[in-house]
Amino acid sequence: MVFPSRGCITCKQRRIKCDSVHPTCGRCQKASRGCIWDQNEESGLLFKSENAFAQGKPRRPWKPRERDLEPAEVAAISLTSDLVLDSPTLLSPPTEDEAFRFWLENYVFSDDEIPEFAREYSHYVVAYRDKARPDSSLRLAVSAVSHAVHGHARKADELIQDAEMLFSQSIIKMRREFHELTQNNIDELLITTMLMALYENIMYGDERHHIRNQGSSSDPDIIGSRFWEKVCHHEGAAGLLKLRQEHGWTPNLVLERAARRQLIRTCILRGIPEAPWLEDGAQFGEKGPMLELDSIMIHVASLRQRSLYLFLPKSARFSSQPLPGQIAAEAQDLDAALESWARDLPEDWRFSTRLDSTANSPFDELIHTYPSHGHGAIWNRYRAVHIIVNSIRRRALSVMAQCSSQVISTQAEQDICQEKIASLATDLCRSIPFFIASHIIAQDSPSPKRMIKIGSNVIHTNYEILPKLATLLAWPLALAVSTEAVPEPQKQYLKIKLKSVANTLGDSALESVADQAEFKF
Repeated sequence: MVFPSRGCITCKQRRIKCDSVHPTCGRCQKASRGCIWDQNEESGLLFKSENAFAQGKPRRPWKPRERDLEPAEVAAISLTSDLVLDSPTLLSPPTEDEAFRFWLENYVFSDDEIPEFAREYSHYVVAYRDKARPDSSLRLAVSAVSHAVHGHARKADELIQDAEMLFSQSIIKMRREFHELTQNNIDELLITTMLMALYENIMYGDERHHIRNQGSSSDPDIIGSRFWEKVCHHEGAAGLLKLRQEHGWTPNLVLERAARRQLIRTCILRGIPEAPWLEDGAQFGEKGPMLELDSIMIHVASLRQRSLYLFLPKSARFSSQPLPGQIAAEAQDLDAALESWARDLPEDWRFSTRLDSTANSPFDELIHTYPSHGHGAIWNRYRAVHIIVNSIRRRALSVMAQCSSQVISTQAEQDICQEKIASLATDLCRSIPFFIASHIIAQDSPSPKRMIKIGSNVIHTNYEILPKLATLLAWPLALAVSTEAVPEPQKQYLKIKLKSVANTLGDSALESVADQAEFKF
């Protein structure tokens, strides 16, 4: 710190003592001289300013140290801290541009197209985007996603480059907004983090976006570690939900419920238990069949995490891990709970089965019809969860059978598990035609169209599977094709459909699941 003479320049040049009175000192006034002050000297300032804060100007925003944060705050802010970003020249976020309209028309359900119990967080994006500031992280994230999907659909490299720039801007903006977290902006930030996770999936494997760290895993493993090695935005979303609870802010159950459903599905994929503050679906407004299935899925996430050691060779297992018999028993209880869930559903949840000779199936010509695509989506999530529960039980029984005394007693139970897996996979295959726009119209036109009815709307499209419907198929198909015990004919059919879903969505992560067996169940 420098402490120079506080006098005016005129007195300094005259080499006399200045009384430092502003704006004209007594000496200069008495001598009728011009009183000149250094431009850094201000009235009342007792030292020379060396920075803006010393001049009384606002200090730059405070950035808390991670050790000073609560765990939930660390989780929420860490979703951006691992990214190394340059500060790009800010682009003006597009307003109703072509990319956004493309995403809105093809990827977002309207209210009358899907019931609330099957809605995802994306259903609420537009309402919050319209209220957000033009330069907000939410607006930028929406633009990044819409440019990415439009760029993949058109195979337009310039759109992908724009998407990368917008994504970088959104990350930078969200860092600032998180430090100003309030009741008023937490919903926007929650949607933004979920959109960032979607963007990561779209850009998975793109060298412009993902630069693999040295020493990171390059091969698929049981839990898809390659997906989570850089950043997992879903952890940030879970942290935001915890912060809302801790601050006692008014919940937004509709949005939180939709986000939480996807977080649970991610936990099952990753082989980790759901966070304790997200376990009770009733707190988020789940009810009826959705609450029952929700509770089962929470237990399945935990069971998968505790059963992962069954994939290891015997020499790599530890005595502290659950006994295979305990895993098998818990899986049997969940299997019974799932069968009860399907059996006790109300009549308006039931599906019908009919014969269709045009169905492109390798094993039969039966297809399903559901009350809505939302009902079909929940049925398929049930089937996917039921498949992996039986796969876990079958694997646990197989490990038990390595003891010669138990070979006979477990083989029959393993066969039952295998039969259930085959039946559930077949039903999953039979459900897919309901999601496909299979009616070709105007076949003689240069660009024949397909037609599908969603809710009360009849939609003409070039897609085999409309992107918004593909989002409903992605998760159950990813689980089914990753389960070793699914019979090969069903698995190959489901892989073909998963690739179609991935291509429709422009989702590189799903494509990798279909081609490279990113997960194991």
